[in-house]
Amino acid sequence: MSTLAEFDADPHPIYARLRDEEPVAWVPDTGQWFVTRWHDVLTVLSDPARFTGEHADIHDVFRRAYEPGLDADEIETITRPVARKAVDDVFTAGHADLTAEYFEPVAAVAEATLLGIGVSGADTLRRWGNTLARVVNDANRDPSADNAAIAAMTEDAEMAVVVDRLRNRADGSVVARLVRADTDVPALLKHVAISVVQPGWLAAWTLAGLWADPPQLFAVRRDRTLLGPAVYEALRWASPLGAVTRRTTRPVSLAGRKIPGSARLAVVLASANRDPAMFPDPDRFDVHRRIRTHLGFGAGPRHCPAHSLVTTVARIALDVLLDRMPDVRPAPGWRPAPHGWKLRLPGPLAAVWDAGRH
Repeated sequence: MSTLAEFDADPHPIYARLRDEEPVAWVPDTGQWFVTRWHDVLTVLSDPARFTGEHADIHDVFRRAYEPGLDADEIETITRPVARKAVDDVFTAGHADLTAEYFEPVAAVAEATLLGIGVSGADTLRRWGNTLARVVNDANRDPSADNAAIAAMTEDAEMAVVVDRLRNRADGSVVARLVRADTDVPALLKHVAISVVQPGWLAAWTLAGLWADPPQLFAVRRDRTLLGPAVYEALRWASPLGAVTRRTTRPVSLAGRKIPGSARLAVVLASANRDPAMFPDPDRFDVHRRIRTHLGFGAGPRHCPAHSLVTTVARIALDVLLDRMPDVRPAPGWRPAPHGWKLRLPGPLAAVWDAGRH
């Protein structure tokens, strides 16, 4: 069996082998059964009676608060000015790590505003999201890293101010609904903080896919209606949410393997989304791919309710970037450095552009 370091560096060759040879496999280093084929992943996600989610109660509380959803026009109205300000902030330098300096800030500020937290809470949510991502992807379980994460996650004074404001003067926002439900709002937001940064990672993955295939980048620059399909394809090809955890409620049989009750499963969305039984040439990023439903947001009763928010924020961030910097390109010497398997993160996107253009 492969090591966790190999999973972290590039899990996709391992997933391909598991799909072919052992689609439900016990991975001792993780203490989990890996489920890698499309149909088996869909079975697990669609059957909460046999496969229950961890922290299900917490996510259900957030889901109920989010159920009214967010209007597409509202997402556009808030996100586009946020992206324009963020791109102006980096433009004059002529270079930037677009993941950290553009895409993540756009995602955090836009989502914090849309959820009702406001700009003042965006940095806190982004810090929490990145802290949790480091913990989730820490294959070595470094105690010092865990302690640093615990310390970072206790810094919630700004969020307490937001909660007090909404308690005294409630509005119709998602967070206001959580306040009215008398939940521990800061604790709940810590659990979903990764989702706040996710549109930034998705946008970065989309640009990385386009950089790797200049004809596709040219096509998207020429026809911006392809940005939506490009983001959707990036979610299949390199979903930031690589795997979700489920636990069996009883002994089960899956893909011919007998799994005991209370066993932990790594339900590998990233593998299912590259299953050749569902997607021709699955390892290729292809903005012209015939639309086929994938599992980038999960499936079943616990699928992500914010799927349209995540993809819309990512698309707008890319659209504004290409408007302001049509010549944006990889910096000389830049090499892709993605990492992680539970969360597959794009790594830095070192970019340059002509800052003399106004």
